[in-house]
Amino acid sequence: MSILSSAARTRHRRLFAAGLISLALSSAPLSVLAASTSFLSGVVTTGGRPAAGVPITATGNNTVAHATTDANGRFSFSTLAVGTYVVDARSGAGEATERLDLSSDGANLSLDLEPKEIGKSTVVTHAGTILHGSGTDLTLNNQLLTRMPSAGSLPEALIQLPGAARGANGVVHLNGDHGDINYIVDGVVVPQALNRAIGSEFDPNNIAFAEVLQGAYPAQYGERFASVVNINTKMGTGPAGFNGDLRAGSYADLDSTLGYHTPLGKGSLVLAVRNQRTDRAEDPPNFASPHNQGSNATQFIRYTQPNGNDYLNFTLTHSFHTYQIPNDVDNGEPTTTNDNERQDDTIASIQYRHAIGDRGSFSFGPGFKRSQIRDFGDPQNDFTFGEALNLGNGGSSTGCASALSTGNFSPTTCADSLSSDKTAYDYLFNADYVMRSGAHEIRAGALYDVTNVNKRYAVTLQPNNFLAPIFTPSTPNAPYTVTDAAPNNGESETAYVQDSWKMGSAYQLDYGVRANAFQISSTGAFDQGFSQFSPRVKFTRNLGTRANVYVYYGRFFTPFSFENVSPAAAQTLNLPLQQNVAAFDLKPQRDSVYEIGGHLPLGPGDLGLRVMQKNATDLIDDTQVGVTNLHQDINYQLGRIATQSLYYQVPLKRQGRIYISANHTYSKNKGCETQLLAPCFGSPTDWTPADHEQPWGATTGFLVNDAHGGWYSFDGEYGSGLSSALCPPNTPGFCKETPHLTFDVEKGFGIGHDAAMTLGIRNFLNDRYFVTILNAQGNHFAAPRTFDVGVRFGK
Repeated sequence: MSILSSAARTRHRRLFAAGLISLALSSAPLSVLAASTSFLSGVVTTGGRPAAGVPITATGNNTVAHATTDANGRFSFSTLAVGTYVVDARSGAGEATERLDLSSDGANLSLDLEPKEIGKSTVVTHAGTILHGSGTDLTLNNQLLTRMPSAGSLPEALIQLPGAARGANGVVHLNGDHGDINYIVDGVVVPQALNRAIGSEFDPNNIAFAEVLQGAYPAQYGERFASVVNINTKMGTGPAGFNGDLRAGSYADLDSTLGYHTPLGKGSLVLAVRNQRTDRAEDPPNFASPHNQGSNATQFIRYTQPNGNDYLNFTLTHSFHTYQIPNDVDNGEPTTTNDNERQDDTIASIQYRHAIGDRGSFSFGPGFKRSQIRDFGDPQNDFTFGEALNLGNGGSSTGCASALSTGNFSPTTCADSLSSDKTAYDYLFNADYVMRSGAHEIRAGALYDVTNVNKRYAVTLQPNNFLAPIFTPSTPNAPYTVTDAAPNNGESETAYVQDSWKMGSAYQLDYGVRANAFQISSTGAFDQGFSQFSPRVKFTRNLGTRANVYVYYGRFFTPFSFENVSPAAAQTLNLPLQQNVAAFDLKPQRDSVYEIGGHLPLGPGDLGLRVMQKNATDLIDDTQVGVTNLHQDINYQLGRIATQSLYYQVPLKRQGRIYISANHTYSKNKGCETQLLAPCFGSPTDWTPADHEQPWGATTGFLVNDAHGGWYSFDGEYGSGLSSALCPPNTPGFCKETPHLTFDVEKGFGIGHDAAMTLGIRNFLNDRYFVTILNAQGNHFAAPRTFDVGVRFGK
């Protein structure tokens, strides 16, 4: 670990840069951080004999790749993005067409040329099983993404993953971590500089294929480790055409999308827009909470231009969300309180990939992200009636006057009103190189990211009479505003090298090292840097083509968010508990991870198993800043996370699937939170459950497609509940509230060529459960039974 002053940071950068250069030179050219590429190869035969000179095409992900069989009938493509492809082999002897879901494992096809048959359909040859990732990795193709009940909602899709726990307002906690999901879109990592519900910037309607990695991460993946989601966006191959859908449902929900794709020059262009509005945008604090409307508008562009087996790809997405903050009327907050939030995000990237024969590729390009989050308070109602957040600490349904008249001298404010405007800019550049040579597949990579976080916080506090002499000595009980307009600036440098060594048919060794560093500064407040080299190794024993076992060890390094309240503001917001100006003592999280797992054939399906133990130092979580609605990263001294998961899936005809998962999770913290944001709460010498710990969870579901363009899909979810203060004395946080069991169903009716009508029921059993109740996230309840109907067209 290194914590550096300004004078030392320059030397630190130079030394670290030298290390990155040495690391890169030792492994050949550089590679994108976690580029989601894979190899596709195979053999073509006719009448049982190798077919030489047969042209092969692989169409998908906005690209058409070409190859030709050699004298032994074998073919191999240069690296392809993971996704769904249609592979065609055509010659005078006949043709063969197969469809496959290409994961990071790669695929090896056997194609037999046959005389052309009119009306013959393609088949899926690889249904998403990832044998050489972790035991519970999986893929989600376009059929699953668009026809499951969770279609159109990224949180609802993620909650069906192994090890998932439902949090408030769309947050999904995976594998015992606090929502730390790493999103990679078209090969480019999505930066996350602001504290937020991660992933809401991207519209799931624009996803064509997603690969979900759950653990045993090679050196190419970093920063966030709850899960890695490799996303490839909409494809635009074939003739020009439109697609879209219109859906209406409970809570005045109205959701519409419209897309268009067309050939353009040598390439293809995809355009899409989405508009959604609802009367239930967030999980409210009680069943009768009003003031909960929201909207979502997104725009998406992707253009891909091939040049032989090279291609240039441009992706641009913009989203604008609005939220009304629901009112806690059960605890005296008036229905007229009008707090709101807006989120505005733009993500853009340009990637150029050059194929190196059929053995590898080199790609590079810049990326950009702008994220703005604005909070609008309502001081008049907030102060008159007291924010519900503080009712247990001095506020009341009649405001601070009641607290003063009853002599309530609780050391906190009666109410607060938040106004904030924070904008993060990320400018990044990455490059990617991968080469397969004999038994080795070598990858190496680097990324550089410059981040600027401009923030303007204005938190107006209404002190009770205990705090009045501190805040407003000359005007007792007058509102007091805490401001913070100091921008934060950061730089991040990353490089890795790794090798996947196939040691014959029975063994495989994956090993590598990753180097991370970042620096963060704010005028007059802090100026620090941190770095770490992280080795990772995984040894796999293959037990045939459908079974294996593996052991894994890795070191992880997770930076904290670059959006941090200034130390002076942190002190004022926490008076009188924080008597001195807070020290900037945030640290990155450093983990040692141990994992075992594997795959077993079980009937027609695959059973994946995974057991993981994470020992964390300076574990990162988040908390409220004082009594505001701002959330900031904090550290616990230590963390222990353990999860045991299984995932069973069976491929069905026409790209359908049956799945079932079950998991047990242990997530505990030890020590005080960081002193930057709050004094020590809880027991600093004891282990306490994380607020997002859910010990038991299970999911199940299926997608059955018929021959007429229709389908039937089903999702089931069980959760034993999150930590709560509803516990017996002396056991805070050790009971769980509230267990829940929900089922979602959808029926699609084919009504013509590439058109369907949909009927859906969510929470079929009407389980009106609290997602969180009396824990660090507050009170939030899930939606009851809802209904929707829609129509869609196009591909």
